Amino acid sequence: MNAADLFRILRRFASQNLALKILALVLAVAAWWFVAGESKVLVSFTIPLEIRNVPKGMTITNKAGWQVEVRLSGPSSLLSGMRPSEISAGVDLTAGRTGRQIFTLDDRAVKVPPGIIVQRIYPSSIEVILDRTERRMVAVRARIGGGAAVQKRVAKVEIDPPSVEVEALPEEFARMPVLFTEEVVPDRTGGAYSGVARVETREAHAKIVGNPNVRVKIEFRK
Repeated sequence: MNAADLFRILRRFASQNLALKILALVLAVAAWWFVAGESKVLVSFTIPLEIRNVPKGMTITNKAGWQVEVRLSGPSSLLSGMRPSEISAGVDLTAGRTGRQIFTLDDRAVKVPPGIIVQRIYPSSIEVILDRTERRMVAVRARIGGGAAVQKRVAKVEIDPPSVEVEALPEEFARMPVLFTEEVVPDRTGGAYSGVARVETREAHAKIVGNPNVRVKIEFRK
């Protein structure tokens, strides 16, 4: 291959790249013209507010299912078929501290599809109260169902493990000296019965740390 042949190949490659660049530019201009020339509309959605990154060892004591109204603007072709599930709004509590504090909500708190602009979010702030929690071991008892006839035949009940670790507000532990399982209804009233049951917590801010299930073993009288 001589220098002239090499020059022709390079010129052909450059011309092909130039054609692709021109085509891409034309398509981009056409897309911009279509979107820019399309009528803009305003729509509003009411969506739940997600609470993210609650500091470890804390809980929100005034949470009440917050919702926010989000007003969006954009091309009618994008907004006409938009669903609330395509929008999310959240507040990050990473920097939260104990006590009462205000968190601002702005367009950065809302995620929307490309081409859509967040015009307003209402309310523009929320009040959050954070309190510290504690962890303690709490004994577990089985709630046995099936009526009085079944309960009279129960001779012994064993629970494994006999207690679970619970995270809750300090004052909540005074109201739950023990925790009960969901109702256990044996499928027999003779010999022994064994089954897995979930431990229930009735306090608003109490939660079980780790596995909430225990094994309940029931021995019946002969």
